[in-house]
Amino acid sequence: MTNNYEILFIVPKSIDASQYSELSDKITTTIKDKFNSELSKFEKWAERKLAYTINNHSDGTYYIIETKCNAECINEIEKILSFEKASVLRFLIDKK
Repeated sequence: MTNNYEILFIVPKSIDASQYSELSDKITTTIKDKFNSELSKFEKWAERKLAYTINNHSDGTYYIIETKCNAECINEIEKILSFEKASVLRFLIDKK
């Protein structure tokens, strides 16, 4: 059964373009190719000063994803975001 999900994640402002590109490719490939799901939005949301320091970073870039997929796909994305400790400061997955 597919549901609508919103995924928000924060990357350090100082992240390399290649690191971000690799991360976004992993997420996009997982959603579209591996699970054959719909990706309706993947965009940069904002650059902000963080309320507190996370892993010695005080600024972050927020990205937002909207997708329609199943729970297995979300579990896989959660694993990707959890594993990328150097690239992802925090993430939140919300069922709409």
